Amino acid sequence: MTRKILLLISFTFFISTSALFSEELDISATLDRAKKQSKDLKLAKAELDLAQERINEAWAAALPNISADINYSRNLKEQFFYIKGGFSGGGETARLSFTFKNEYSASAKLEQTLYSFGKVGTALEIAYDFEDYAEMNYKYQRQQILTNTRIAFYNVLLMQKIYQVSKDSENSARGNFEEVKTKYQSGVSSEYEMLQAEVRWRNSIPSTISAHKNYLLALNGLKSILNVPINEDLTLTGTLDDLPPLPNRATSKDVLETRLDYKAIQLEGQMRQKNVDIEFANHLPTLTGNFTYSFSSQSDEFKIENDFDNYVVGVRLNIPIYSGGFTAAQVEKAKIESFKTKTRIAQTKDKIETELDNTWLSVEEAHNRVKASEKNVSVARRTFEIAESRWDNGLATQLELKDSRLFLDQANLNFLTAQFDYLKAYFDWQLVTGHWEED
Repeated sequence: MTRKILLLISFTFFISTSALFSEELDISATLDRAKKQSKDLKLAKAELDLAQERINEAWAAALPNISADINYSRNLKEQFFYIKGGFSGGGETARLSFTFKNEYSASAKLEQTLYSFGKVGTALEIAYDFEDYAEMNYKYQRQQILTNTRIAFYNVLLMQKIYQVSKDSENSARGNFEEVKTKYQSGVSSEYEMLQAEVRWRNSIPSTISAHKNYLLALNGLKSILNVPINEDLTLTGTLDDLPPLPNRATSKDVLETRLDYKAIQLEGQMRQKNVDIEFANHLPTLTGNFTYSFSSQSDEFKIENDFDNYVVGVRLNIPIYSGGFTAAQVEKAKIESFKTKTRIAQTKDKIETELDNTWLSVEEAHNRVKASEKNVSVARRTFEIAESRWDNGLATQLELKDSRLFLDQANLNFLTAQFDYLKAYFDWQLVTGHWEED
């Protein structure tokens, strides 16, 4: 009795924990979770935070540099200096101590760049440009990540549907085999017909197993994107039937004005050119102003006495004369980086124009396949129903029944694949054209 109670408690605990660690998501909830949990999005956000620190770093060069220094020294041995002939000039040499046991000193210094031929100002411009650059890159990466999340979500639904089609086909073949087996045992069907039905059923089992594996692989891929533990159950609710309408074709001119990655690399080109100016400014003088305050005290006791302080104001002009070619090399490196960025801008433009054309072809082709395969499913289903009826009345062979089921399965798979391909192409089209929707 006690054992039965323990088993009942264990079973109840298992059911409750399974429900606790099971999660059900639709497409909206999936995207919300990706926004909060995606590791890739967190990395992209970190780059955005880094941009703010670059601004702080650039401002540091424009603001004063203030430092302070405090010292204490203990003289362990007294120091002397000698006066020949004493103070009267004719006596013995006089010895005088010029140290105290304790020496205290403190100083504070302020340095400020007064003029650097625009180097500091240009660095600030680059820092703020980089913030805009990082923001654009972050938004584009966010679009990519959420687009991939959408595609992964519907890929799971596709694999689930394909697994269901395979399972239905297996169950249909098994039911047919059981029916033929019964007829064979009753002497109505031949052994050959029964073996045909059994071979058809057993041939469908590996396809079902493979389809189930593909479904689990797709589900694990989505779990990875959403940062869901692999051992946690995840159920998706959704359908492939709600297809968006065919979008309008876009021109490359319109797309280039909305693509964040293209705008970002254009901004990078501006930053690279400004960096050339900064490196060249290293050839030019820099004027720096400084203000120093100093304090000193000496005593044989641990107290402040015999003290004095001072204030010093000055300017320093640093004139670069020769650096072994280092500055010139830095200027040339900056020019090369600027040229490389200009080339990448041209490459990105060509890539976007190619993507635009290729993605439109995919959208249009998948849309046409959806319309064609949808009609074929209804025809194949009706064909299979007729074949089943003919088989039940002894008017059809196993081969006819097998072929009609095969055609129905293929029609279903073609329709499901066309639906997914259209959704994927549509999401890619949104990303390529820059007309991207958050939800």
